[in-house]
Amino acid sequence: TISRMYTSGRPDGKKPHGRNSYYDYFREQLEDYKRQHGSDEGFRLTPEDWRALFQESYDRYTRYLFFAGLKRWADVKRDTETNSAVTEMARKYAPSDVAWGIYQYKGYMLMMNGIANAELSLMASDRQEALRQIDLGIQRIGQFCADCLREGYGDAENITRERYLSNLIEYRADLESVESGLQRQRERREENDDDWGLLDELEELLDEEEED
Repeated sequence: TISRMYTSGRPDGKKPHGRNSYYDYFREQLEDYKRQHGSDEGFRLTPEDWRALFQESYDRYTRYLFFAGLKRWADVKRDTETNSAVTEMARKYAPSDVAWGIYQYKGYMLMMNGIANAELSLMASDRQEALRQIDLGIQRIGQFCADCLREGYGDAENITRERYLSNLIEYRADLESVESGLQRQRERREENDDDWGLLDELEELLDEEEED
């Protein structure tokens, strides 16, 4: 249980082995192993290491939900990207049953990451980039669903498709609807500008006739 949440590094503020997180520490171990052996073949972590890493990821998940409620999208982006990287590390180096303990939640991470990226684009007044980020999130979730089916995790694929993929598709539809509304407003303003231009021309013609 975390009694105080830190906004960066580990949510509990601890520095395992002097690093900002277990993820940073184990990633350093991986790089050291590759330098010593010329590749990552044979790299392993202990069951205790994986438990520590997964618990840290769960605490980070709790934090990015909190950040999402506060609309701190840059922090949501950072934490979802870190947790996604943990899932990939587990998938590559942990036994399959251990890896799936966290990898099954990657669809949710991808959904939140896509929303965070879109919201950051909207904050920069770039709706087209927001749409592109959502499309990218949809694509990534689709790839994850394919992984689930290929590895025999149909239940996870079904949950991801019905919840997280559907959420992104709905988000995109709402965003596109807003964009369409804004486009209609722009078109009406242009039409009004044209109308005012015609009125100005008619007024000039009337003035000329009166002078004659």
